[in-house]
Amino acid sequence: MTNQLSVVIVTKNRADELSHCLGSLLSNDILPDEIVVVDNNSTDKTKQLIEGLKIQAKVKVNYVFFDGKGYPAIYNKGLQIAKNNWVAFIDDDCVADSSWVSEINKSINKNPNIDVVMGWCGTYFSQNVYSQATILFDNEWKRRGINDFKVIDFEILDNKNIVYKKDFLNKNFLEYDEKRSKYQNGAAEDSDLGMQIQQANGKAIFNNRMKVLHKDPQNWIWYMKKNITSWKSYQSLSYKWDLPRRETMKLSSKSLKVLVGDIGNKLSLSLFNRMKLFFICKQVMILTRILPILYFNKKYNQSLNEK
Repeated sequence: MTNQLSVVIVTKNRADELSHCLGSLLSNDILPDEIVVVDNNSTDKTKQLIEGLKIQAKVKVNYVFFDGKGYPAIYNKGLQIAKNNWVAFIDDDCVADSSWVSEINKSINKNPNIDVVMGWCGTYFSQNVYSQATILFDNEWKRRGINDFKVIDFEILDNKNIVYKKDFLNKNFLEYDEKRSKYQNGAAEDSDLGMQIQQANGKAIFNNRMKVLHKDPQNWIWYMKKNITSWKSYQSLSYKWDLPRRETMKLSSKSLKVLVGDIGNKLSLSLFNRMKLFFICKQVMILTRILPILYFNKKYNQSLNEK
């Protein structure tokens, strides 16, 4: 059937996280038709985990060991192996909501003409201010690319929680751009594929009930490293597609205070943690104004990202 679903998980040396992710999938009220695990050269117990799962799971589990380099090549391997027309990606450090698969099925059954469904991402560590700061910027950026549940800016597409129609990708000869692997290991591969889909006049919708929780940074070093890497990756993408150079998020102090206040009220954060969250966010906003001066110039980036 054309509406059967394959779920692809890319992983490397995170057997414990992968086990948690797989457990959430197998606890869903409806199971996917296939689970594909692309193991990018793990040296831990990932293979043993999957071999055991194959015996117990009530769904087909397809495991492949892949030693290719670069995120685009690894994700392309998942697309190639997936046997069904609809291919969902979820990160190995994500936990799927119990209705995740059923929400995917609802979206693709009710919207036969769409090519992509993007879901909502929250943070697994809801009481950690670094995790909350990460997801605050992430969701605010995505919100600006959505209008009434229709995706209007495809650069916000995110492999943490996404579903693609394989027929559309194949028909238009679309895949993750492996040429970008020479820079930041090809990160922002999902945004790049999103831009390809938009250029091919694809249709994408947002389902806020298709939920996953992501295990975001929990300390300052991890948080800053992730933001710098994300910023660098986006700059390479911006030169390929002539996108505006992007700070982490252009927010006024007033708007940031409102967002932090909403999060604080929802999670009953203390005044100290609300203040800490605000200043952590401000640090990154300032940093991404300084980074272009410290690290980059347009000529260098263009040489790394030939169009």
